[in-house]
Amino acid sequence: MDILKQLEAKLQALVQQRNALKEEVARLTAEREPQEQELHGLRRRLEDLQGEKAMLVKERDEVRQQIEAIIQTLEDLA
Repeated sequence: MDILKQLEAKLQALVQQRNALKEEVARLTAEREPQEQELHGLRRRLEDLQGEKAMLVKERDEVRQQIEAIIQTLEDLA
């Protein structure tokens, strides 16, 4: 009977540990959720900024080409 009581005590201890771990996982998940949302927002913002940068680089290249064409025209007139 002592063995059964020892096993029962160990089983109860393991169940308590399991419950404590479940609670900790739930707490950590709840704490992580706002961080995940912030990270998602930052990733979205980064994508937006990269797209904006690409548009600005394209616009800059177009302006550069226009300036080169104007300079070439002025040189041809001189």
